[in-house]
Order: sequence, then structure tokens, then C-alpha cells
Amino acid sequence: MDKLARRVLIFVLLAWVIDAADSTIYSLTLPAIKDEFGLDLTSMGMLASIFLAGTVLGAMILPVVADRLGRRIGICTCVGLFSLATCGVGLASNAAAVAFGRFFTGCGTGAEWPIGAAYLSEVVPAKRRGWAMGVMQSGYPLGFFLAGFIFLVTMGWMDLNWRSCYWVLVIPGLALCIPTMTMLRESDAWLQSHGRKDQTPSLDRPQASRHWCLQLFDAANRKSTAIATTMHIFGAVYSYGIVVWMPSALMIDFGFDKKEVSYFVMLSWAVGTVGYLLAGYFADRAGRKPVLAAYLLIGLLAVGALNAMHLTGSHNTALLLAIGAMMGVSVGVTVIYITYSSEIYPDQIRTIGLGFSVAIGKVVAVVVPAALGAIAEMSSVSAALLVSTMCGVLMLPAILCGPETAGRNLGEIAAAVGGPRGDLATQDVATARRP
Repeated sequence: MDKLARRVLIFVLLAWVIDAADSTIYSLTLPAIKDEFGLDLTSMGMLASIFLAGTVLGAMILPVVADRLGRRIGICTCVGLFSLATCGVGLASNAAAVAFGRFFTGCGTGAEWPIGAAYLSEVVPAKRRGWAMGVMQSGYPLGFFLAGFIFLVTMGWMDLNWRSCYWVLVIPGLALCIPTMTMLRESDAWLQSHGRKDQTPSLDRPQASRHWCLQLFDAANRKSTAIATTMHIFGAVYSYGIVVWMPSALMIDFGFDKKEVSYFVMLSWAVGTVGYLLAGYFADRAGRKPVLAAYLLIGLLAVGALNAMHLTGSHNTALLLAIGAMMGVSVGVTVIYITYSSEIYPDQIRTIGLGFSVAIGKVVAVVVPAALGAIAEMSSVSAALLVSTMCGVLMLPAILCGPETAGRNLGEIAAAVGGPRGDLATQDVATARRP
């Protein structure tokens, strides 16, 4: 990779870490927020829904900024927005102010995924795009650990107020914005697709960016939109099930206490970090489709074994830990579907298309808890987890409808999915660079 690709990878990884930490710190400080403002369970649930609503809106709107004004400005907007909003939560004097801050935190974090993934896919050589996406995604578990460390130091060791956690997180976010604008430049693919020759931001609207919503569903792009959206819908169901319901299954179905669940989750996420990296590595060498199938199979085997243990009444701790490790690895499917969906759109609407798909997936994520909860009530939490995992398998028919993208340049991929685009098609200049 050249200097720009390395820098973009580092900056996007750091943004992912801060993003995950900003999102996670709320769950750690929620009991203290509940006590200070006298919130009931309904109000706590509403705050969570407001955050999710912000992620949906952000994923739909802010990618338009990135496609029109540039990837750097898009990343800075996201990071600056969720950092300032996090500061606002720390300054909140009532529950309404907390909700306001969490909504805009969601807007920033929801848009960062499509913008960052699009930026990275445009500057990294085709043969290493999967690996780079795996490194980027590994920022999430690192962010979870960062949030836990900040919580431990501020509220555990120093016995400070919950607000201190939010104030600490403002610093790295805002500090990242300055070098993003000064040390990075726009991708050649974005400049070419907008008829630009320099890095100077412009408010002029290029012809190709008009009516972007209609472009997602025109003859050239509707197949890309259908594939990407389907993968993000079932990917959200799959990931949500494992991340959220696995701890509940351990406590309710297997009688684990909170300490045991904490160790289990930490093991899963530690292994999950490795799973992210390996998913990208193997996807570059074996292809996106077979690696997605392999990771889904690992998840199905793990959740199937969990259900078998529950039905037989077996509580073998060693086997449960092995299942947890397998589940952690299987979450690496996220790397595959975010990589694939960032590759199949043309340059002009890459972040917009990816943002639309992410937003629809997040809308489904809002509905999933109620549906899985009903299944858990009728059967068991492990059974609900199995249903969500089986839904993830529906990503396979979607990706099989598109071309294999490993090692191919972005212009060639977009043409293979939607057919020739004439002047709108651009070649992926990153592939001309040697890794």
C-alpha cells in the first residue's frame, strides 16, 4: 500500500475505535444516569431507540456530504458530530438533553461506517481491500475495551461522576479531525468521478450527483442496491443476535452469574478481533463468497451446539468457552458484507448507496429485539439466538447474485453488477499501485 492508503487505514481505524467507545460508554454509565434523572425502564428504552433513530438518519444523510464534498470532510463531519454530541451528554442537565445528545451521537456514528468503508475501498489496492476492511472493523472491539477502561479509571479508581467518561472521550475525537484534513487527501477515484483535478473543496454540484435517491434504483444500480441492502438487513439480524442475546442465553438458559458472563464476553470479543482480521485476509485470497459461507457455518455450528447443550441439560464450561470463541470468530461476517457492499457501487454513489443499505439494516435492528424476545418467551433464549443466526444465512443468496470481487478493480466490479455506465464508470486507480 502507498502512503495515502496506510494513512487512511490508520485514521479510519482510530475513528472506528472512538466511534465504538462513544457508543458503548452509554451502556456502562446508564445506571448512574438513571439514578440522577430518575428514569424508569420505559424512558431508558426510549433513549436507546432515539440513539438508533439517529444512526439511521445519519447513515442516510451524511454520506451525501461525503459524496458531494469529499471523503475527508465526510469523516470529519461524523467524528466531530459524535464527539461534540458526546460532550453534550456529559453537560446534560436533564433527560431531554441526554436524549438530544444521544440522537446526534447516533447520527455521527451511523454515517461513519459507510463513509469510512467507501474511502478505504477507493485507496487500498484491490488485492488487500478485504484485509484492510478487517483491520478497520477490528476497531470496534478495541473501542469496547477503551470504553471499559475509561469507565474503570474514572468511575472505578478515581470515583468521579459519570459525566467524566463523556468529557474524556471528546478529546481524541476532536483531535482526530485536524490531521484528517491536513494529512489526508481525497481518493483519485472520487476526484475523477467528480471531474476534479485538485483537493480544494467545492460546493458545486456535479451532474452525476443529482437525484441520488433515484440513482440507487435506476437500471444501472438497482441490482447493487438490492444485494447490499439484503446483506445489511440479514447481517444486522445475525450480528445483533450474537452480540446482544449471547450473554442473556448464558445467564437465563445456563445460570451464569454476571462475573462469569463478563469473562465469557471478553473472551468472545478478544477472539472476535482475530476473527475480523482473518476474515479480511482469507477473503482476499479465497474470495468473498466462500469466506462468508465459512464464517456463517462456524456461527451455525456454535449456536446449534449451544441449543443442543440447553436441550440435554449439559453445562460443560470448557465446551461453552469453545462455543463462545466460535461465536466471536463468526461475527467476522461483518467484514465480508461491508467490504462487498462497498465494492459493488460506482464511485459517484458509493457512500450514498452504502449509507442507504446500512440505514435499512439498522431499521430492521430496531424491530429484531421484539421479535427475538417473543421467540425467547415461547421457547428459550438459545432458540431465539438460533433463529437470528439462521436468518444470517440469507446473506448467501444475495451475494451469489453478484460477481466475485476479490482482487478486481472497482470500475470492473461496478460494470459487472450493473452493466456499462459510460462516462460514469471509473477505474480503480488504487490497483495500479503495488501493495
